[in-house]
Amino acid sequence: MPLDPSLPPGWANCRYAGFGRRLLAQIVDGLLFGMLALLLEVAQGVIHALQGLPVEEGSSLGGELMVQVIVGLAVLLFWASRLATPGKLLLGLRIVDARTGGRPSFPRMLARYLGYILSTLPLCLGYLWMLWDSHRQCWHDKLGGTVVLRLPRPSTDALP
Repeated sequence: MPLDPSLPPGWANCRYAGFGRRLLAQIVDGLLFGMLALLLEVAQGVIHALQGLPVEEGSSLGGELMVQVIVGLAVLLFWASRLATPGKLLLGLRIVDARTGGRPSFPRMLARYLGYILSTLPLCLGYLWMLWDSHRQCWHDKLGGTVVLRLPRPSTDALP
């Protein structure tokens, strides 16, 4: 596929990330952040047990909300520091501002994260939207003003 001339500034050698690569990155992230959530829930249960509280209280709505907030902050921290989550890093993907090609502002990243809910609600239509979008944006990308780019493969031309 030829390079798209409408790519954000500074990313001319890249391509918009495809559905399969983004889905695989999401699966990797789901496993990693799911393990984090599980560890947090186990820790919460241990703390409740040490306090002599019933284990059922360890899985309260407040506890679940706390776990989701911590996982959400971890995702936002990866986006802010690396422009990608671990799954995206592994697959050579980066999240950038759609207009400038730079680092998205924190409010844009937060809007993008909250946009995952919007993308999921109507039978995941917001995720599938990228299949016919010219910049391969999902609804959460549009909401956050971001695009996901695939970095070019390292050249092996210089190797002996």
